[in-house]
Amino acid sequence: MVARYKKSLEQLTIMLHIIKTQKNLSIGAIVDFQLLLLKKIKEAEKAIIRTKGIIQKLRLEKANDRPSRERSKEITTLINKFDKKMESYRYIIYIWKMYGDSIAFHFCDKYAIRHFLYNEHYHVKETAGFISGKEGIKSEIMLLKTAAQNNVPAVLCDLTNTLRHGDVCLLGHNDPYPIEVKTSSKLNNRGEKQLKNIDELNRFFINDEAENFRGVGPVIRREHTEKEQYHLQAINDCISKSYEEGTSHVSPESGVHYLAITKFKQEVFDQIHGKYIHMFNLNEYKRDMNWHPYTPFQLSLNPEHIYNFINGNLSIFVLLDLQVIKRRFKRNGLHIIFLQDEHWYAQISATGNILDGGFRVSMQSFLRVAFEFQSLTWAIKQHKKHLNLFMEDTGKNGRKMEIPPDWIAATDPIPM
Repeated sequence: MVARYKKSLEQLTIMLHIIKTQKNLSIGAIVDFQLLLLKKIKEAEKAIIRTKGIIQKLRLEKANDRPSRERSKEITTLINKFDKKMESYRYIIYIWKMYGDSIAFHFCDKYAIRHFLYNEHYHVKETAGFISGKEGIKSEIMLLKTAAQNNVPAVLCDLTNTLRHGDVCLLGHNDPYPIEVKTSSKLNNRGEKQLKNIDELNRFFINDEAENFRGVGPVIRREHTEKEQYHLQAINDCISKSYEEGTSHVSPESGVHYLAITKFKQEVFDQIHGKYIHMFNLNEYKRDMNWHPYTPFQLSLNPEHIYNFINGNLSIFVLLDLQVIKRRFKRNGLHIIFLQDEHWYAQISATGNILDGGFRVSMQSFLRVAFEFQSLTWAIKQHKKHLNLFMEDTGKNGRKMEIPPDWIAATDPIPM
């Protein structure tokens, strides 16, 4: 199904590339980009509604009309066919919204944006549902245009997968500024709750700390001390080479491997040796609509690669050699235990004993090395600095963290 959208995908890719690269571009271009995106999303939503109607009719026929065995089998086949078609529409909506995410990630800090994905209990917040027929969409577009007239970039939150607080986010500063657009002067309980959550989010951004933030605390927000580093040229060169050779492998640094495949050859995996390899098929996360809240691949891959990746003609794998990575942490004075449970990827300490001071790194944070092609060298340096700051803060305020028993007992099977 993706092939039918090739022209639109390529058009949006070109428009996004212009937004990324032209510094003096009118903010109106960002509005035009979103209006095209809105049109595409609404078209796919209407297709889902139509397909649901067809499936409903088929189910009613099967339940009420006592069809023959042959017709019953045919109906089951048709329902499965339309179910898959509906899933394809959901996938293309997800991809469209990744273009919307790209606007937010281009203008604002990705570490601030991720907070918009969660509710007050730090669970992933439910999406708002279909845009089609939304009562306040005209008012939201008007606000989007007003912001542009004042030279402030903004994005409609419903055009993104990640921004789930507010209707419109202003993107003029490092942190997105969410605005709830109300069509009525009266607030119901849901509206009051939304405004309360937005207020909590804004206060956290202003103060960079909270005694209790979404049930967790105290929480302190710190800036990275050095500009984040990526291996974008390495992955894009690797992809370009795969068009000529079918497969391509590059290791931008010790313990990290990229594979790009346009024509599968089993021997490409034989080039990577190691007993403790964690492999990520990035296509699976894209296909399963689980890429967020990582930086959209539209901002990492060169324009000429994006359609092929969306369509599945290009496969990208990132392989992490955990034994090599463990040794690299050790050389930098850190001890790492790989956990790989639902929430935590690793536990980092200075001595190997968490009681001497340390912290855990979330799955989401560590795997930026895979999904964003983040430099592991840069990440290790940041972990080292964060541990030093953590130890300093603990010494200054005398506050001791209560260490859970499973943290103390944590081990992994990976030898040094």
